[in-house]
Amino acid sequence: TGENNSFKILDDLAFTTTFNGASASIVNHSADTITITNHRFLTGSRVTYTNGGGGNIGGLSTGTVYFTIKIDHNTIQLATSASNANAGAVINLTSVGSGASHTLSVAFDGVNKKFVATHSGGTKAQMTRAAQLFLSHNGVIQRPHDTPNPANGYGTDVGSIIVFAAAPSSSDVIFGNLVANNFPTFDISDNKVDTFTGDGSTT
Repeated sequence: TGENNSFKILDDLAFTTTFNGASASIVNHSADTITITNHRFLTGSRVTYTNGGGGNIGGLSTGTVYFTIKIDHNTIQLATSASNANAGAVINLTSVGSGASHTLSVAFDGVNKKFVATHSGGTKAQMTRAAQLFLSHNGVIQRPHDTPNPANGYGTDVGSIIVFAAAPSSSDVIFGNLVANNFPTFDISDNKVDTFTGDGSTT
């Protein structure tokens, strides 16, 4: 059966996130974390940091490339290299910055192979098979693979992640559709009734 989230155009896989670098509730320099609600960063994503015309967050330099460490859906840390990100070697953030327009940008840079698939301005695609996505790379339809290590075309990984066999570069044009979402179903069959004693003491 169809549902109204099918056939969605994917959000741009390359993106820029803006955050308030002067806020202590966003930049926690004690824990070396940055809070960005429902972010799309992955551990090892190559990003470019800018201070948005304000003052740098302590430990970071505007216009510099860093690598993200995903703590959870709302929290990240930064590292100086992909290997450091994978090893959990975090940059020490020494202070908040100034200004509310700090940015972290993920680009097609010939390095990033993994991107989170979202649609409708940030809704993560629910997919279990690569063929649920339709991807065009420079006008060529890409072959889907149900693996996070595709030999060509693209594959998928847990968490709505698209994995390209070759990292797209800045001149590449990527376009994608989500053909169908997956949702859990709750079948009303094989129901069981469990009885128990509710007397306040029986375990």
